[in-house]
Amino acid sequence: MRVIIGGAYNGKKAYVKNSLLHIDQKFIHFFDGEIPSTQFTEEAYVVISNFEKIILGMTDFDEDEIANQLLEAIKKLDKQTNVICICNDLGRGVVPIEKEQRKLRDTCGRLYQRLFEESKSIVRIWYGIPQIIKECYVNE
Repeated sequence: MRVIIGGAYNGKKAYVKNSLLHIDQKFIHFFDGEIPSTQFTEEAYVVISNFEKIILGMTDFDEDEIANQLLEAIKKLDKQTNVICICNDLGRGVVPIEKEQRKLRDTCGRLYQRLFEESKSIVRIWYGIPQIIKECYVNE
């Protein structure tokens, strides 16, 4: 699993597309606001973005339950194919006044912590400039 994180409209998706130029386009699948439940081949790349949409659809659960459920679904998918998570950095701004927006921000933070721990690679994109935060060079 790889994680790309950065602010809104900072070039995360463009970075992912450029990093996958050497891959046949039929093996690249983008999902916005959903974790796919279909089967993929080993050579496929599944790019998941907009975790906020997913989290907003799970309001009946608490923050840890949501983060754990999403992480397990992503880990399961990562066992069969190559997963890239595009995460919006929501934690650098003002804490929202609305309870729902605070829960969204906090849940994203909890999920991102778990994704970062599991990920082999983390790249922060800041105005189109990539910064490698974590990179594992050993095949596990």
